[in-house]
Amino acid sequence: MQIALSMENVSKEYPNFKLQIASLKLPSGSIMGLVGPNGAGKSTMIKAILNLVPPDTGRITVLGRDHLKQEIEVKQLVGYVPEESNFYEEATPVWLGRFVAHYYATWDDTYYRGLLEKFQIPVRKKVKQLSKGSKMKLSLALQLAHRPDLLLLDEPTAGLDPVARRDLLQELLEVIQDEKRSVLFSSHIVGDVEKVADYVAFLKEGSIVLCEDKEKLLENWRQVQFKVSHSDKRKEIANLFTYGKYCGHYFQGITDHFNEQLLVRLKELGAENIQAVPLDLEDIMVILSRGGI
Repeated sequence: MQIALSMENVSKEYPNFKLQIASLKLPSGSIMGLVGPNGAGKSTMIKAILNLVPPDTGRITVLGRDHLKQEIEVKQLVGYVPEESNFYEEATPVWLGRFVAHYYATWDDTYYRGLLEKFQIPVRKKVKQLSKGSKMKLSLALQLAHRPDLLLLDEPTAGLDPVARRDLLQELLEVIQDEKRSVLFSSHIVGDVEKVADYVAFLKEGSIVLCEDKEKLLENWRQVQFKVSHSDKRKEIANLFTYGKYCGHYFQGITDHFNEQLLVRLKELGAENIQAVPLDLEDIMVILSRGGI
């Protein structure tokens, strides 16, 4: 399996915050959603990949290249869309295309014009006349037009209306249809991540607390409730769960390794009327953020 992005022991420390990424790998041809509370370090992590925020320690490899030693080459192969794009307000999409084209040897103007048409961006309007959704689509078009192998998107759907968000997410899916291009995008809108991501990474207080295949994640996490008939087994039962609490004779727990063996063991320990409820990504993020249920 080829790896588009690798981060090992990467840290960046500020007076009141520390980014500490022990390990993260993004397989080529896939989309990874980076989620977490505001202030968790999502933007800092993305900027560290591009050396916009120089890491204090660690190694970052982008498309098989060292992000420091081969920085110029890396930036030719990566498309970066920040949460807020500071365009020249008086410029038009056509002028911006001509300007950005000078920085990329692989710029495809025909493709860029086609993206402007596809995204329904008025080519002769000035940036200041465009809606927030159109500005975000313009930013994406400018980064896609040099056909990058890796897209880094920082909160691309923040502030967009539902229609604009849906269109943008659909474009992300189309972007990687060739199975070579990869996408890392941060978002606090967990539902957007659930729609398009192949992998999900949860960032909390600057550290990755969970990074897993999305389908496996949704399959393994469950909220389980049941009645406990043997009081002497309460501690043993609780130890089977990541998080849990008792309320009288009833137990409610969260597991991240739900399977048939767990159900068999619970029954052996006297659990009755077992109910297992699937969790969505937002449920999981809330549990991880709170550190419990």
